[in-house]
Amino acid sequence: MLTFFLALFVLLINISTHLFQMQAYYPAASHCYYGVMILAVIYARPREQNILFGITAVANWVYVFRYPTQTGIIIIALLYPFLVFGIIHIIRQFQTQRRSRVEEMEEIHSVNANLEKQIRDISTLFEVSQAANANLELQGLFQRIIEILSKRLGIYRGALHLYENGKVVTSVEAVLGLTPAEMKRGTDDQMEDIQKQVLTSGKAIGVPQTRNPRSYIKFFEPERVESKDAIAFWCIPIIVEEHVIGTLTIDKASDEFSAEDDRRLLTIIASTIAQRVKIQQTIDALVESERMATLGRLVRTIAHEVRNPLGSIRLGTQLLQHTETEADSEVGTYSDKVQLSQDEIQEYTAIIIKEVDRLNRFIEQLLAFSKPAMQLAKQTDIHQLLESSLAICRPELEHHAITVATQYDNNCPQVNINEDGITQVLLNLFYNAIEAMDTGGTLAIQTEYPPEKEIIHVRVQNDGPSIPPEDIPMLFDPFYTTKQKGTGLGLYISQKILAEHQGHIEVDVNLEIGTAFIVSLPVH
Repeated sequence: MLTFFLALFVLLINISTHLFQMQAYYPAASHCYYGVMILAVIYARPREQNILFGITAVANWVYVFRYPTQTGIIIIALLYPFLVFGIIHIIRQFQTQRRSRVEEMEEIHSVNANLEKQIRDISTLFEVSQAANANLELQGLFQRIIEILSKRLGIYRGALHLYENGKVVTSVEAVLGLTPAEMKRGTDDQMEDIQKQVLTSGKAIGVPQTRNPRSYIKFFEPERVESKDAIAFWCIPIIVEEHVIGTLTIDKASDEFSAEDDRRLLTIIASTIAQRVKIQQTIDALVESERMATLGRLVRTIAHEVRNPLGSIRLGTQLLQHTETEADSEVGTYSDKVQLSQDEIQEYTAIIIKEVDRLNRFIEQLLAFSKPAMQLAKQTDIHQLLESSLAICRPELEHHAITVATQYDNNCPQVNINEDGITQVLLNLFYNAIEAMDTGGTLAIQTEYPPEKEIIHVRVQNDGPSIPPEDIPMLFDPFYTTKQKGTGLGLYISQKILAEHQGHIEVDVNLEIGTAFIVSLPVH
């Protein structure tokens, strides 16, 4: 259309010039031809440009033949092709540069858009990784992931199903901002069919937005999904060690996805969830294994610690039961009873009392092992607590001929502690020292208060056998003991009580003879 009007314009100029004998206006008409060619180069196609160039060139030579004596007309006609070609070259060069810059700008814009998307994807994956590394239960983790994806992909609903032997063992759902009507979408038998396909194939499936009967639905494989496809939701496999253990189903209220990129992102997120599930399964297995091992050790410890004292109590009681008393001798009663002296009766009675006390201490340790932390605390003089604890085990110390040597730091301030708990710690250390030394020896107790640290150190040392280096790392494990008559709970309970006081206990490994434990308690 533009070519037609420009050709008509050239024709009118020539008709006017020839009809009215206005050869003096020919230079002006020729300049109009340049304008026509400029417009043609800018707006017309190359073929139309050539047509207009031919028309204007012929018009120039018509003037030359009509006015052969006009030198100016001849010069204009001769220069016209060169000038037109120069104009065309300049304009085309400008257009090429302009197109190149436009393409560069579009490429830069595309690169920037891709970078922004990659940054958003990385940011999304970073947030998901942070959530996966946080100490969250599976329900809380999945809820957090849906919140993150709602910002990135506009996802408002997600469901996570884990399977064992083809049956759902864990089902977690998270919903954000959906109406009740929207929540009903996709909850029919179609979802089960989709999930079964994903479990079987191990491939993601994009479900198109449709309400056709199931027999007419064509599920999209990932390679068939394009950005223009209207995807209602995705079903992604959860794969652990090349085995599909579950499905991740995500839904968007608007039923729109940037299919390929978002599928890739969702697959990575599904992999992150799979790793978290694997870690959780490993932790659960370890916890169950440790629980069963602890239960086994507890049963063996109870059987050992209860059966031995019961045997001693039974033997002593049987001997006392069959003892011939002085009354029996006076009346002349003869029986199969054993004659025991008063000293022997006292000895067997002492054995019974000792074993009963041993059982009582064992029961107290079991209670301390299982009961919750004690909260009652008050300001206490640590030296008075040490003396009262020594008084409790004084009979045992005297029975084993053990000497007590104390060295107290008079600068020790009072500490805010639970007296019952710390007393139990001290008694555990004292009784351990008595059992280690057996008969004779010295129980050395020392306190120290470095003011700059605001910590009181209590050192309990005996000169019995040293602890083998290979046993030291396991000293504070529950039920671990190197003694024939030990429960393996004393040091574990002591460590637990001190942890409740923000304190700690350690063993001095630098002694050649004897053993020393150091209890540290913060003043405040």
